[in-house]
Amino acid sequence: MKTIKIERFGGLLKEESLSCIEDEILLKDTCVLESVSPFFGYYEEKGEGSKPLYLYLMLDDHHSVEEILRSVNEIIKIAGFKFDAVQAEITVPGFPPVSAVRVRDLANYNQIATLQEYFIKFGLQFKKKSRNLDRNMSLIRIEKFFFLEELGEGMYFDLQQDHHGYFEIPRKIEWKAFCELTKEVKFDTDLLFFDACTAYFFMENSIVDLVRIYKEHLDKDALAAIRDRYLKLFPKYSG
Repeated sequence: MKTIKIERFGGLLKEESLSCIEDEILLKDTCVLESVSPFFGYYEEKGEGSKPLYLYLMLDDHHSVEEILRSVNEIIKIAGFKFDAVQAEITVPGFPPVSAVRVRDLANYNQIATLQEYFIKFGLQFKKKSRNLDRNMSLIRIEKFFFLEELGEGMYFDLQQDHHGYFEIPRKIEWKAFCELTKEVKFDTDLLFFDACTAYFFMENSIVDLVRIYKEHLDKDALAAIRDRYLKLFPKYSG
């Protein structure tokens, strides 16, 4: 069967525990947050596995998707090391949202300051550290391009990131309701050990709402089983 590959622009909303990185490995007077437990719905419950590194370079002001994407494209040409970066917005409870650049795929922490210097060169300004965050649960909004393999029946695999799958849902669901829905989905013990968040992409003048699933060695059958459970319970939580 021929693989159907699609590219879409959209975003996702997730919740993760964030902590400040120690100042000495950053540019002076800047703030970078690290996801302490990325995909915690999978790794914290399963209790094993090598967690990927996700960083958030906090910005002093809002920068558009275009500004950040242009900067990233230029930096990739000259940096000499691998990384992926997209626009993000971080909301720590009790504080207003702050713009950020979400960075993944860095080989080590020593590359952070170099990457910061490149972003400054291309016009971004970083937020000064004003408070110390230590495992603060925070909402993270990301805007990005998705590169997907279409599986049929409203399901997709991510072609850029391993272990990521998506399936369509009938409409947008509020975050708190989605968390409650996910808890009930996991009552089915056959579906344990996955992380979930909401997502969307634009297609043909409309918005397609999705659930993103993270599970190591995720296959189509496992994704379909999780999808079926979500869709069965979805009317109970979506209003």
